[in-house]
Amino acid sequence: MASNAGERPPEVADGVYRLGTRWVNFYLVREGGEFTLIDAGYPGYWRYLVGGIEALGTSPEAIRAVIVTHHHADHAGTAERLRSTGGARVLAGEGDAWIVAGRYPSHASPGFYWQCSRHVSGIRFLAHSATAGGGRYRPAASVETVAAEQTLELPGRPRLIRTPGHTAGHLSVALEDRGVLLTGDALANLDYVIGNPGLGLHRLNDDREVALGSLSRLDGVGADIVLFAHGEPWTDGLARALQIVREREAA
Repeated sequence: MASNAGERPPEVADGVYRLGTRWVNFYLVREGGEFTLIDAGYPGYWRYLVGGIEALGTSPEAIRAVIVTHHHADHAGTAERLRSTGGARVLAGEGDAWIVAGRYPSHASPGFYWQCSRHVSGIRFLAHSATAGGGRYRPAASVETVAAEQTLELPGRPRLIRTPGHTAGHLSVALEDRGVLLTGDALANLDYVIGNPGLGLHRLNDDREVALGSLSRLDGVGADIVLFAHGEPWTDGLARALQIVREREAA
């Protein structure tokens, strides 16, 4: 488990705190007394968010914005509640923002239910999704569409990188001053369908070839630490992680 509700969340990089469960991670980025949230977990992860931020000595009102890397319920689940109760801005990339805002239903990647239903780990993930409120996900009432390849004036100065493939509007987020890349689902370090840890593309994508091609957008990003929505942090540098993934895809 990444964190327990009410406990101080682990600091996995300079001023970056990991929230969530063994299945799904999301992250608080601290600068002074303010925060940016990268992804928002399932709706039922609200207790991890509130418990974590309170353990850091503040409240949800200190979160200025949540960057939703893509529209899936395990990434956008608490965004509306945070917006409506704490006043945080909700930001999403072109191609996904309209879904985060509810103008089109959020939907799982092709093959999600079929593949998960064929493996014990996948069945457990489906069960977790149900208990964590995946079916109760509600869109955000106000979403700002943000263009990629810009640095936002938010805590941590996150730079947005367009990495489509998992979804059409998927974003990765670089914290260049801290040597950190948050990949959303552009990369994973856990295949939750079969239960195996290890670097790779996410097993399930809207378009796997596009997702593989999007890795070129991450070349040259100076990151020593790579943080994923699924799996443990990688601390051997982004360049090495990309090399491993490409070699596995080519095999």
